[in-house]
Amino acid sequence: MCIYSGNSLSDTKSPPLPITCFHGDCFVDCVEVLRDYNSTKGLKFILVTEGNGSSKLLDTRKKTVDRIVRFSDSCQDVISALGCPSKVFYKSEDKMMIHSPDAHRRVKSRCSDYFYNYFTMGVDILFDANTHVVKKFILHTNYPGHYNFNMYYRCEFKIPIHIDKPELETGLSEEEPLIITAYSKWDKVQKYLLKPEQRPVILTRSSSTNTSNPFGSTLCYGVHDMIFETMQNHHIASITLYQPSNVSSPTNDIPMC
Repeated sequence: MCIYSGNSLSDTKSPPLPITCFHGDCFVDCVEVLRDYNSTKGLKFILVTEGNGSSKLLDTRKKTVDRIVRFSDSCQDVISALGCPSKVFYKSEDKMMIHSPDAHRRVKSRCSDYFYNYFTMGVDILFDANTHVVKKFILHTNYPGHYNFNMYYRCEFKIPIHIDKPELETGLSEEEPLIITAYSKWDKVQKYLLKPEQRPVILTRSSSTNTSNPFGSTLCYGVHDMIFETMQNHHIASITLYQPSNVSSPTNDIPMC
């Protein structure tokens, strides 16, 4: 049995968040991933927040603003655009450093990369410990059955990806990109994004602070400059966006936040 508003269940949309629930926070209406030739440049946030004023009509106090955050933006730039984060998380270790070509030369640093966690936007932003600029974005979908379920609001993202598949296979025109959203199912889109020989990395989170994970492991697939974390039911749990090593020098690891 389904309870919904309107004449058709397929056309029904969830009602907007009442302004009485904002409590001074910003929420995301949409996050557009800015890409150029299948290379991520940054994120465009369409934010909904509570505006100033004493109007008796609550809906008139809603305010929509656009903000853009790019790779290499400073932490001051991010706070100016999005406001203060809900939490700051410092990475305790970098597990993928052992795969670096000059790992034997690296001296253990006292400083640590850190995340700005924006729980009401469903976004994490990773900063470099030395330069304090953006090096990675993580978009969360908040599906039940995932390790981080109910920690984040769902990030309503749109990721355009240009693919080389024939038009008859995809139904898309030659210049039309494939759009990945928080509602895309991995088993429906992976054939357009992966080569047949590509295999996933299994993410168990056994080395996280909380070692009890009742939901089981997830699978991570690398596509261009993105890492898709997928669940057993083929929902996309999160997407990590990073800059390749030839652009900057982020470590291509999977965050454990």
